[in-house]
Amino acid sequence: MSEGRKKRTRRPRVTRTGVVVADRVARALITVGGVGTIVAVATLCLFLVWVVVPLFRAPHSALRAAGPAPSGANSPTQERDGPLAVGVNEYLTMGWAWSAAGEVRCFRLADGAELAPVGHGLTPFPGAQPSAFSISAGEQSFLAGTHDGALLRGSLGFKTRFVGAAELPPELVRLEPGASAPFAGGMLERTSGEQFRLQELDVRLEEPVATGAAGALLAVDHVETAAGRLLASLADDHVLRLSRLTRKKNLLTGKQTLALTRGELQLDLAAVPGPPGWLLLSGLGDNVFLLWQDGTLWRCDARDLQAIQLVQKTDVLPEAGARLTAASFLIGRTSLALGDSLGRVRVWFRTKPESANTPDGVELVLAHEFAGSAAVRALSPSARGRMLAAGYEDGRIRLFHVTSQRELVQLAHPAGALPVSAVGIAPKDDALIAAGSGGAAVWDLDMPHPETSVAAIFRPVWYEGYLGREHAWQSSSGTDDFEPKYGLVPLVFGTLKATLYSLLFGVPIALLAAVYTSEFLHPRTKARVKPTIEMMASLPSVVLGFLSALVIAPLVEGVVPAVLATLVLLPFAVALGGHVWRALPQGFTLRHERRRLLFVGLCLALGLAAGAALGRPLERAFFAGDMRQWLTGSVGSGTGGWMILLLPLAALGAAWFVAARLNPRLLRAARSMSRARFALLDLAKFLAASLVLLLLVLGLGSVLSRAGFDPRGGLLDTYVQRNALVVGFVMGFAIIPIVYTLAEDALSAVPDHLRAASLGAGATPWQTTVRVVVPTAMSGIFSAVMIGFGRAVGETMIVLMAAGNTPVMDWNVFNGFRTLSANIAVELPEAVQGSTHYRMLFLSALVLFALTFALNTAAEVVRLRYRKRSVQL
Repeated sequence: MSEGRKKRTRRPRVTRTGVVVADRVARALITVGGVGTIVAVATLCLFLVWVVVPLFRAPHSALRAAGPAPSGANSPTQERDGPLAVGVNEYLTMGWAWSAAGEVRCFRLADGAELAPVGHGLTPFPGAQPSAFSISAGEQSFLAGTHDGALLRGSLGFKTRFVGAAELPPELVRLEPGASAPFAGGMLERTSGEQFRLQELDVRLEEPVATGAAGALLAVDHVETAAGRLLASLADDHVLRLSRLTRKKNLLTGKQTLALTRGELQLDLAAVPGPPGWLLLSGLGDNVFLLWQDGTLWRCDARDLQAIQLVQKTDVLPEAGARLTAASFLIGRTSLALGDSLGRVRVWFRTKPESANTPDGVELVLAHEFAGSAAVRALSPSARGRMLAAGYEDGRIRLFHVTSQRELVQLAHPAGALPVSAVGIAPKDDALIAAGSGGAAVWDLDMPHPETSVAAIFRPVWYEGYLGREHAWQSSSGTDDFEPKYGLVPLVFGTLKATLYSLLFGVPIALLAAVYTSEFLHPRTKARVKPTIEMMASLPSVVLGFLSALVIAPLVEGVVPAVLATLVLLPFAVALGGHVWRALPQGFTLRHERRRLLFVGLCLALGLAAGAALGRPLERAFFAGDMRQWLTGSVGSGTGGWMILLLPLAALGAAWFVAARLNPRLLRAARSMSRARFALLDLAKFLAASLVLLLLVLGLGSVLSRAGFDPRGGLLDTYVQRNALVVGFVMGFAIIPIVYTLAEDALSAVPDHLRAASLGAGATPWQTTVRVVVPTAMSGIFSAVMIGFGRAVGETMIVLMAAGNTPVMDWNVFNGFRTLSANIAVELPEAVQGSTHYRMLFLSALVLFALTFALNTAAEVVRLRYRKRSVQL
């Protein structure tokens, strides 16, 4: 029996070897292709993560060297209180210290050993005893005021020269590459081979400048501006004096002359406790700040040296008993950092609020605050970025990044809880030096991306000069003191905005076209129409972007009311045409069934013509004759704007009301009517509902406008030529072929027996389509929409050319935006590999990847639910 069963189950024919081999090869290729695709996507994601992770790496520091404070026999003040300012060279081999007596000493960082004193008698000011100092390590300059009213200006930095091996003693010639040793008052370092680099401290004193004051100068400051060097001083006669030095070159002789422009302001200091402790000049030299230890701040407008005026008096330290202990500008001299006896470091800068009550319309605002416990003794900004170092009374040193409001590192001086009198950040931001009466110490810093954090990227940040916390993206500028803004929220917002407007325009058209083609169009016509629409997908994005930027955007700009009217009238014309077609005699419609598509095209043409004809009358009636001017809010009322916003919502509500409430009653009342009479009744119902809807929207818009509500400033605002309306139209045109093709395939895949059963039960073709075919194909329709969504999210060229590429955050349909993909395409070629900007662009790509994945996952969940429902049906 078993043998007979084997005979019955044996295959009558044997598969050929070639077919078996081909099947196995195909299976292997498919497996390799599938696995390869998964591996490629995973590898790409891992590469993005690998590039992005360093952005969030925690900063690190390590003690490099510690030694005694640089001092000498003539500096008892420095021995007791420590230096006023310190600095290091870029190679971290030597440093300098400036004492309260005006002495400058150069020392070796490794052990604090003195290399060489500067000037005559350890001071760069021979024969003069300075009464005030202004030292800028980042700008490598200094200014000193004397007791006889003169200003002594000079430069303070390091000079580099290369020394031949023949000039060196044998023990230095034998230095290992990278090693350094003292030589000729500087530090000699062997770079490579036979090259020896010698760095020396370079202090140069320029010609003194007379201020006109007869007595001692109490406070001084200086700044280099585009118009020349500006020097500020306050003498004991309480006169604020500004001197601008401008070098002029004779083009014929080549001789340079120094032009001096002066300005003065007599200050009344009767209401303040003595002379100010600090005098500070802004970066442009347009503002002068006077600060007292009790927190009093005076701001003077110095834009015109012949008319200097006191414009603001404020108290930056209102707490009782608190004292101001340190003050310094950040890079660019716009943000003012203040340290106090309560241990706080607070950063102020100027803004221009509408409510400002100062003569120049500018007010000083507190933007950032870092709390502490001990009094702040010293502040020093970075010369490259927005970092700020602070030294404290208890020997601690803290390093902050002001923009991201982060504390990067906190250090303790090796000498213990002794006051830190001076701090400095290395030129490359790779080291920190702190000095006090207990000695000097240097730490190595490893913080390649201090400006980035999760909060700084995805939360509002208070940037310099802004009125408050905002999301912003601006990665580069033409100045070194630029504050980079790495907020990704505007780019994510722009991506979603572009996707939303393109889907609002493209998806309804694509899905309705797919339904019409699949269910109502003649198969012979469908065979011509569908390939034609699919060919639209072959148009390159750059061509569509070029057309949108140079043709469509300028064209739309001049006919905005006509475009908006057309967007309303086109669907109205198609719906009206459908009701008219039903009202025609049945014999006529049956004979011309094949020409229904031509009738639809005629309706569209009539809607387009009506929109073009009504554009100007609507503009005069609702938009004060000029819609672009109306959008600025300077003319007209908000009625027209409310009509634009309310009409789509009201139309959807009216359609639901008619379908759910009105139609069932009309159907019950019209059972005895003939087809012609019912079609006329349906046409009258449609026209009446449209008229009531229009009057309702007009009335509601008028009521809202008279109540003081104006839609301008939100979804409707100032018109920009390259805007979301143009992008929505062109990108919608780009996604229509994809969504249409996939949706039509899903609808056509619905089994015909479902249609036959529905029609046999007495349902109309439209009822069969809406209640049977579409729900069954909903899974495929969702897939089509999501593929269109992916096409819109990743689009670059159309958005780049047609959206203005501005990272702004508003839903204004007439304004531009910037997307993640467009931002990457524009800025990646200019980004330096490994820089913060470079890694932020990769983070943008990772965010785009994650955004698309999350939204597609959510859509897939919905699709599976509809698929389950379709299977049940």
